[in-house]
Amino acid sequence: RLPYPFQAHEIVPVTQLRSVEVGGTGVVPATGLRDSSMLTQDENIVDIRFTVQYTLKDARAFLFENRDTEQAVVQAAESAVREIVGRSKVDGVLYERRDAIAAELVQSIQSQLDRLDAGVSIKNVNLQNVQVLRHDQPFSGAGRPQDDFDVIAEELGGRAPKTDDLWED
Repeated sequence: RLPYPFQAHEIVPVTQLRSVEVGGTGVVPATGLRDSSMLTQDENIVDIRFTVQYTLKDARAFLFENRDTEQAVVQAAESAVREIVGRSKVDGVLYERRDAIAAELVQSIQSQLDRLDAGVSIKNVNLQNVQVLRHDQPFSGAGRPQDDFDVIAEELGGRAPKTDDLWED
């Protein structure tokens, strides 16, 4: 039992290398795109998944300055990758600048977390999967408006639907 005012203690392994994955397989309902999809400077959509590895540099800040530091790392990483990819061309993201993008990510994520006083030191970013989504490729998880139109037209015997056809009685 600890003396008053302490209620509990927690031992935090400071030297342990921790990692979080960024860019899951979830689909954003509004767009039908994966949450790991983003727009490049030349208006291509790329899907990027990567892992951020970090250690703790300040246990006090890690425990007491932020509610969920792991989530802060994920959000800082998502913000940084969208910024960097948004000002890069698709060929650079896919081939030419992969290593440079990873290095930029480390610096950008670290600067954001330092502003939050998260007590985290970013060690490495591993780009795992980078692929471009074609403009004609259907998005997973959400129907396109054209699909809805085609279904309604088929139900109406092939004629184009009118506004009155869309309302049910």
